[in-house]
Amino acid sequence: MKLRLGTRGSALALARSEMVAEQLRAAGHEVEVVRVATARIDSSHMPDGYSLGVFAKELRAALRDGECDLVMHSCKDVPLTDEPDDLRVAAVLKRGDHRDALVTLSGVPLAALPRASRLGVTSLRRMAQLRALRPDLTFVDVGGTLEERLRRLEPGDLDAVVLSASGLKALGQEDRITEYLPILPAPGQGALVLECRTADEDVFAAALELDHEETRICVEAERAVLSGLSTTYMAPVGAIASRRGILSLKAGVYSLDGSKRVVLEIGLPTSHLHARRTGHNVAEALLQRKADRFFAPEVIAALDLSEEHDDESLFIEGPEDDDRIRVLLPRQEGKLSQSLRANGLRVDCVKLQEARLISADNIMPWADWVVVPSAQTVWALRERGWDIPASKKVAAMGTTTRQVLEEGGRAVDLSPEGTASSNTLVDVFPQAEGEVRVAIVCADQLSTKLEDGLRAKGYTVERCEIYTMADVSEIYPELRQKWDEGAWDAILLSQPSLAGAYVHLLGHRDDVQVLAWDDPTAEALEELGVPVLDRAMTKDTYGVAALARTLHKHYGRR
Repeated sequence: MKLRLGTRGSALALARSEMVAEQLRAAGHEVEVVRVATARIDSSHMPDGYSLGVFAKELRAALRDGECDLVMHSCKDVPLTDEPDDLRVAAVLKRGDHRDALVTLSGVPLAALPRASRLGVTSLRRMAQLRALRPDLTFVDVGGTLEERLRRLEPGDLDAVVLSASGLKALGQEDRITEYLPILPAPGQGALVLECRTADEDVFAAALELDHEETRICVEAERAVLSGLSTTYMAPVGAIASRRGILSLKAGVYSLDGSKRVVLEIGLPTSHLHARRTGHNVAEALLQRKADRFFAPEVIAALDLSEEHDDESLFIEGPEDDDRIRVLLPRQEGKLSQSLRANGLRVDCVKLQEARLISADNIMPWADWVVVPSAQTVWALRERGWDIPASKKVAAMGTTTRQVLEEGGRAVDLSPEGTASSNTLVDVFPQAEGEVRVAIVCADQLSTKLEDGLRAKGYTVERCEIYTMADVSEIYPELRQKWDEGAWDAILLSQPSLAGAYVHLLGHRDDVQVLAWDDPTAEALEELGVPVLDRAMTKDTYGVAALARTLHKHYGRR
């Protein structure tokens, strides 16, 4: 049959509608895409303009006026409670990518963005969760279409922007994605809905062919969290459901400053009957934990996104009721600090050591592989003016190091994901066949675990030590003052050389619990008479989580 598909006029809406039209055509229907004039091209998604149902209202008006037979909504644009008798949802299409994506001007991931970078966001949900990971960033409310938000990535405006992965992919912009963010999406994110007039049985039957039962059930459960909380998409609420034997629904409510959260997960049978009930059960459990305090009207009204961070201060001060354990991390912002924050800790990054070049010979032309253990090594190579030969294969230790190398235009052949270690990098190397030469470009303090592991796999390995980590000549007065005042509950030292810097520059305090990132660091601390509360058994996210549990248990905060 012939169908007129109504859609909004933005490039994203038109791209998605063409995708839907092709599916209907493949089912044997003749489809005309009808562009419906709307009062606004896109919403700001922030409290002053989002979740008002403007787009759905205009599309529904076109449907009622007979301008089209079907309309396509983004699931997030469909009102939660307005279910008119004369219209009905004919299909919920198979969900696209539900994730939030980060696009950055420099190509570096969230963990490596410089302090006070300007990050564009379009929802309180995104802002609240990302503030928990990077409280030192400046968050900017950005409106407009997806393309307009992308165009704001330029020097002097935005350093990064958060967008829906499904939207970027629909517009053919997937290659712009720097990374997928580890945050809960909006209920129904990535799903499209087709709506028709209730009386049009033939149209309903045609659209129903595209209905994806699993997506419909999951989306209904996710949206029921919002209705059960008596709120809208305006609130800092995320939810994602999946069906694996049972309907599993995870939902979270977040404070706007990123300091608190309530996250729950529940499972029930997978039928349509239980979808809404599952969402309401999660909402009830969230309300029992007073999660609605995070989106109370007075809290939303007090939000001020125009405030910039004070560049004169090293630290971001939290609200008075921020009772998280405060950890000092003598290391630059990166995956480690982000992972600690994801485990409910408040983290301040400072510098106790700095890199200094040392005399070295360039052995990279000799090697088949060049191994880069850290982003600091990339700096040292640039300072020396040494380029990794194009003919060499490159291995990077961890996501951040890989990103920094790729930002400089160097492809990386091998790299474990996340916060990596010598062992994880060795694990991803294949067994050597014949003589394969490896040059490890590094600091002189790097342990021998990496070279020993590669030699055990049959590689010929040489070190190229090009820099050293030395204590800073003096620490910032603000750090000195706060340390003497007892501002931190704990300190995490990530390498043996930092043990001496900690003792000589700060001076150990008995009221500060000391954590070590590995055994050599713990041993260096104990040799200096510093007691170690715990050390990471593995240098990855599991090791971080274990250290966080140790702190929470010690302080009785959980």
